[in-house]
This record gives sequence, C-alpha cells and structure tokens, in this order.
Amino acid sequence: MHRMMMITCLSIWASVGATATEKAEIIAIDQAFSDMAAQKGTRAAFAFYLAEDAVKLDGGAHPMQGHDLILPTLGELSPDISLTWTPRDGKISASQDLAFTWGTYVLKRVRNGETNLSYGKYTTIWEKRNGDWKAILDMGNPSPGPYPNEEDD
Repeated sequence: MHRMMMITCLSIWASVGATATEKAEIIAIDQAFSDMAAQKGTRAAFAFYLAEDAVKLDGGAHPMQGHDLILPTLGELSPDISLTWTPRDGKISASQDLAFTWGTYVLKRVRNGETNLSYGKYTTIWEKRNGDWKAILDMGNPSPGPYPNEEDD
C-alpha cells in the first residue's frame, strides 16, 4: 500500500504542469480548508473537504480510509486546544485533475495559564471530482520545532 502511494505521489510530481494561477488555486483551497476548521471545527472541515473514500495517514497511527473511520477520530477540540495549518506549497498536475499541497501545522494547548505548542508538517493529495477539489489522501507527522519563520501566536 505504501509503495502504491509513493508511486502515485511520484506520478503526480512527474506530470506537474501548474502555472502560478493554478498553484495559487490549490493553495487557496487548502487555506480555505484550514479557515473552515478554525471557524466551524475540525470535524466539519474534514467532512466537507475529504473525499468519502479518502485515506488518512498520521504518524504513530494506523491508516484509515473513508469518512466512517476518519471523522469519528476528529472529535471537536476542547476550548483550550487549537489546530491551525498553513499551506506552504502545492501544484496541480498537467491533467488538471490531481494536485498536492504541503504545509505546516501548530497545535496549541493552553492549560493552567501555560501555553504548549506542538509543530508538524502535512501533505494532502487532492482530486477534482465533479468540479470540486477533494482531499483523497491526508498525512501528517510531528516536527522537532517550528518551521523557519513560523509564528508562535
């Protein structure tokens, strides 16, 4: 399974023909995904942007496929925890139906007046379905610290 995903990622990379406008388009979609998570909650955002048959691969966890398995694990974060992510780059394939984005995230916990920040990076593979971009694969894992120039607020 991992070999197939690597082949898929390499195929997307090899066929990339994105213009600056196309690159901005897919990055804007990913940013809208992050904004929706901040405004309506993580679960609502994933329910909207993930394809029904999406695969989620997170560090330290088993792979999950489909809304039925993924969404229940995305219970709403408690008020003292926030998750934000920032798309850093992305490309759309020459065929205009596949794309990827990658970026960084910050998980912020405030408890007893102390702030704890955890950092990570992610990759999302997107497929255009019925005119809408849907995330078909989402993966993330922790980083040792903030991305260069990452804001800590």
